[in-house]
Amino acid sequence: MISPKLLELEKSIHNLSLDDKLWLLEKILCQVRQITQEKNSNFTTSQSANIGSNKTDINPIWKIAVEIGAKIPQEEWEKVPQDLSKNFDLYQTLGEED
Repeated sequence: MISPKLLELEKSIHNLSLDDKLWLLEKILCQVRQITQEKNSNFTTSQSANIGSNKTDINPIWKIAVEIGAKIPQEEWEKVPQDLSKNFDLYQTLGEED
C-alpha cells in the first residue's frame, strides 16, 4: 500500500517544471546507485570472507552426491548400465523419439 505522504509527493512532482523533475530524478538515481553499490560491496565482502575458510557446516559436492545416491534403492542402481560414463551420448539418444 502506498503511503499518503508518497501520494502527496507525487502530486507535488506533477506540478514541477521539466528541469526540476529531471534534477529530482538524477538525485533519486544517485541514491539508488549508492545503495546498490553498498549492498553489492557488502555481499562481495561477505562472499570473499568465506573463500578459503574451513567451514565445517558446508559439505563438498562429492559428499552431497554420495548422500543423494544413498537414498536411491539398490534395485534402481542395478538398472544403470555399467558403461554409462563411457557411452553417455549413446544412452542419451536411445530414449529420444525421431
